[in-house]
Amino acid sequence: MSAKLVLQGIAVAAFMAMLHSGYSAREYLMYSKSIGRQDLSLPIEIVLECLVSLAIMTVALVVGVGKLKPISYEAEMKRYSIDGVFSRPSFQAFNHRGRYLRPLVDQPAVTQ
Repeated sequence: MSAKLVLQGIAVAAFMAMLHSGYSAREYLMYSKSIGRQDLSLPIEIVLECLVSLAIMTVALVVGVGKLKPISYEAEMKRYSIDGVFSRPSFQAFNHRGRYLRPLVDQPAVTQ
């Protein structure tokens, strides 16, 4: 079993633990309101569960992401030729106002 798959599984388990802590917090607050308790602070167990699952999920995702690609301009431009960079067919417009201006250019200049 690959390390990346194990880390993804750990991240999913930590995410499920975070969902569980959110559900527990909601249930605790609803129970506290139903019995009329004024202090609505969460128990330390729920807060710790949320923080520990956040830390575990963050570490698993950061370590399991793998090798990052370089983001420098030179590394990106190595994949393209100069012809591919400057020829953009989507920006070429063949239906423009030049056909209406061309007859004005072709007329001889009026000299006095």
